[in-house]
Amino acid sequence: MATGEENYDIDALTEKLKAFALTQTKSAAKMDSKTVGKVCKECWPKALQTRVDSSVFPKVMDKTTKSISLENKEQIRKFISEAAIQYDDIKEKSKDFKKHEKFLAEKIIESQLGIKKTEVSKTGAIDRLTDTSKYTGSHKERFDEAGKGKGVEGRVDKVDKSGYVGNYKGQGTYDEKH
Repeated sequence: MATGEENYDIDALTEKLKAFALTQTKSAAKMDSKTVGKVCKECWPKALQTRVDSSVFPKVMDKTTKSISLENKEQIRKFISEAAIQYDDIKEKSKDFKKHEKFLAEKIIESQLGIKKTEVSKTGAIDRLTDTSKYTGSHKERFDEAGKGKGVEGRVDKVDKSGYVGNYKGQGTYDEKH
């Protein structure tokens, strides 16, 4: 079935899988069962996820390394092909495997695999929390005028070893009076 006549971009698919595998296993060379499961969870329908985990991955994986080699495009083609067969069995039963292969491959290529988007708070909590005019006591010393945290300097009281009490206003005036 996998003859290199796929109707999807195998190179783009391989690169996307390598980049994702690198974020998961620190190796862009292979995908283990856990990584394949995460790809399925992020890209494919839920009904297909269990079938890939129980049927497709064990059938396609290298028996010695228990993984799919991302250097071997034939193994990736076989993985997509077997997943398409399972997808057809779940969804349509149309036996149009090439259409399903393209659909599944493009879902992976177009996805934002492993990329978590950080959004700015819609409630404005950051602005409120860094506004020093709203703090009282020692807490207002934790941020500078721009709202940037001072770090340790804003949290730790430095001991004044000059011999004067902290709120004494006449510090340094002893010699002037005598």
